[in-house]
Amino acid sequence: MKAPVEAKVKAGSAATIVTGILTWVLVTYVPAFHSGLPSALSAVLPVIVASVLGTVAAWKAPHTARPDLAGTGAHEAK
Repeated sequence: MKAPVEAKVKAGSAATIVTGILTWVLVTYVPAFHSGLPSALSAVLPVIVASVLGTVAAWKAPHTARPDLAGTGAHEAK
């Protein structure tokens, strides 16, 4: 049986990809972002923003229910 893709992985990946592309477009094509930022910051800004927002999205996403793993955790009381 193939396990489902976890909701946290989906949310984090989607947020990272979308925000990375949007931030890159802003820094590259919007004059206020392009000329108003130092070149070193404009080079790393898409990566920083995408990483932060992807992490927050993954953290806030709900856990995926995995009934096939019930009873296998080491944290269970015996």
